[in-house]
Amino acid sequence: MKKYIFIIVLSSILASCSDNTTETKHENGKTKERYTVDSDQKRHGEYLAYNDKGVLIEKSTYTHGVITGIREVYKEDTGLIDVKESYDQAGLLSGPHITYHPDGKTIMIEKNYVNNAIQGILKAYYPNGKLKEQVTIKDNNENGPFTEYFMNGAIQWQGTYRNGDNEYGELIEYDSLGTIIKKMQCDSLAICRTTWKLGMPSQ
Repeated sequence: MKKYIFIIVLSSILASCSDNTTETKHENGKTKERYTVDSDQKRHGEYLAYNDKGVLIEKSTYTHGVITGIREVYKEDTGLIDVKESYDQAGLLSGPHITYHPDGKTIMIEKNYVNNAIQGILKAYYPNGKLKEQVTIKDNNENGPFTEYFMNGAIQWQGTYRNGDNEYGELIEYDSLGTIIKKMQCDSLAICRTTWKLGMPSQ
């Protein structure tokens, strides 16, 4: 009798757990989404999304209906990681945000969010992992010093952005061996005029 009661209780617990799991399907019958919910039927816990071929395309976590923690997005054709981003407890982008090259291993773009806005240094990389660009970001806009690099690591351009992708002040161009080949002065409209270039006669 006690054994029979134990089986009934165990079955009830398993049924209760399964009731917290929601699964949607694609038209072909493959799983589209799988996630757990709280007592208010809001997403709570791990969330998984798949394409119609069964490839995992998203993995994230929810807290009572709000996305929190790490969210990973995968490439639909290969299943390799495409984007990895961070959310705070309010569901706002906050922390490291990384975009990967097609190999799913090499970082393409690395930036940081604070309260849903990009802040700090954004770095872009070549497919071989070498640094391609480094730029200062404030409130989602380029604002501050930037440097662009050749694939060999040498500086190609160096200057300052203001209120977006607008060069302001001195802009310097280098060749791949590190020699300065041009200096420009950019005004408030991002119109740049050459002030010096290699081989220019001295005045």
